[in-house]
Amino acid sequence: MTWNSRLDIGKALDAAGWEGEPSNPLGLLRHPSGSVWATYSNDGDCGLGVSGGAVVEFGGDIPDQVIIAACLTAAGQLNPDETRVQLEERAAWLGCLESAGVDNWQGMDVAREFRDEQRPNR
Repeated sequence: MTWNSRLDIGKALDAAGWEGEPSNPLGLLRHPSGSVWATYSNDGDCGLGVSGGAVVEFGGDIPDQVIIAACLTAAGQLNPDETRVQLEERAAWLGCLESAGVDNWQGMDVAREFRDEQRPNR
């Protein structure tokens, strides 16, 4: 893994309002909450500093998505409990639609095909 592979993290945090340093715009990002994310090496090692001075280090083998979620959570931008509640509410809504007969809708087969195309190969 190279430092460039961590650009996706920098771009995601930049899109979430984290601000880069002029000398290293996507390699050192700060959030107004006090959280700081930085790359350490060409092997993809990076770290997350949080308020209170704690630092969480991530080796180059840790997936970008895990690091992005950790950064957003540290900054208060991602609440796993909120996400769980939203997913539960969506599942309940879909259950209501199925109970009301949406599975008899003539476009249901097209929707299933679309879903199958979106799934990663297993």
